[in-house]
Amino acid sequence: MRIIHLIGGALSILLLVPGCMVGPKYVYEPPPLDSTYAEPVNADTGALIKWAQLYDDPALVKLIQATLDSNRTMWLAAARVEEARLLAGAVKTNLYPSVNYSLVGGGGGAGIDAQRNGSGVDGGFLEALGQVNWEIDIWGKLRHANRAALAIYLEQEENYKALQVSLVAEVASTYFLLRDLDNRLLIAQRTLVSRQENTRIIGQRFDEGYTNEVDKLQSIQQEQQAAAAIPNIERQIRQVENALRVLQGRSSGTIERGRPNTEQQLTPDIIPMGLPSTLLQRRPDIQAAEANVQALTERAGVAVANRFPTLSLTGVLGFASPEMASLFTADGGMANGFGQLAGPLFNFGRNKKIAEAAKQRIVIAAAQRDQVVFQAFTDVDNSLEYYRTYTAENAARVTQMEAARKALTLSQARYDYGYTSYLEVILMENALFEAELEESATRAQRLNSTVSLFRALGGGW
Repeated sequence: MRIIHLIGGALSILLLVPGCMVGPKYVYEPPPLDSTYAEPVNADTGALIKWAQLYDDPALVKLIQATLDSNRTMWLAAARVEEARLLAGAVKTNLYPSVNYSLVGGGGGAGIDAQRNGSGVDGGFLEALGQVNWEIDIWGKLRHANRAALAIYLEQEENYKALQVSLVAEVASTYFLLRDLDNRLLIAQRTLVSRQENTRIIGQRFDEGYTNEVDKLQSIQQEQQAAAAIPNIERQIRQVENALRVLQGRSSGTIERGRPNTEQQLTPDIIPMGLPSTLLQRRPDIQAAEANVQALTERAGVAVANRFPTLSLTGVLGFASPEMASLFTADGGMANGFGQLAGPLFNFGRNKKIAEAAKQRIVIAAAQRDQVVFQAFTDVDNSLEYYRTYTAENAARVTQMEAARKALTLSQARYDYGYTSYLEVILMENALFEAELEESATRAQRLNSTVSLFRALGGGW
């Protein structure tokens, strides 16, 4: 019956305690947004296309999936998400009573004066107790702490998604660079074969007295120029392959190739960009920054609540006896209940300053969140401009390359019939070589601009 009375008393205290929460309250306030992007886009408000559908290249899709599965940074981010989830669960338990137990046994000898001072026990001592502790959340401190932990968990989840987006984009960009280098290597090898043939023909003409030695030496220079480009490109290919292996979390193995860059069909038209306001929900870094604002708001609530007293209830139920035979009897039973009200009295304004500092962290986090939002719109506008300009540049490079190829054919014919010097052929060879390399590079940059756009929109996971 005594226990029932204790529980009834505790409930009575709870009913008398007003359930108010002190401190700032989190309210979502979206930053000001422009209504349109700088470039015309597909404003479809549907879900953003998945990266596996965007990159229609089996080798690239396989490479990205292997990276997401094995990247060590991804493993670390996943562990942080799980840690935040467990901590959020642990913080939530503070809202409820905690139940503990203790079993104590011992004994000894002590004089009367020692017993009076509580310094010893004369004889045996046995104790079996259960204890209930409960901090009553009068001012919302525990609720603020719980919400802060949940916001941190959400922030870690969004950071995990942001990492996924970054890895997908990095693998795709590196892959397109690798295919660009593969194409450059083919250009250099093809150019070398052509110039070796020129050297053979001019060498034969020199031997027969139809041309001078300068033309022969110049043809050798042209040949070796192409030959020197090959190991240079091969070195870059190895570096890029190693970069992709590091992203996958492995130190060896081949990088499978799929479609060449000339067959990749990536354009902004296939990406449903949506209205600018949808960017706030799609970008995980924006969501993470917003979750940080929420977490700091709730932590400020905890700091404010620490300025007020706390109410704790403690209940003890158990048995105590000097002998085992009488331990679990009515004479050995005990039940006690305690209430404690404790709080700061005078600390030179320390708690107040801590609470004000916590509120300033909200202001800082909100400004950082807005900066992330503004950067996101800048990323989208830049990516759209990159695609537009690289598309125009690549078209010009294609025209330049075709003209250079035709000019070389004409110059070679003019030289064969003695209408021009070999210097003209050299100039046209170099022009074609450079035009082919530039066309390959701008094609890769055009593809990467679409990758950048997809990343800027927060897509990929």
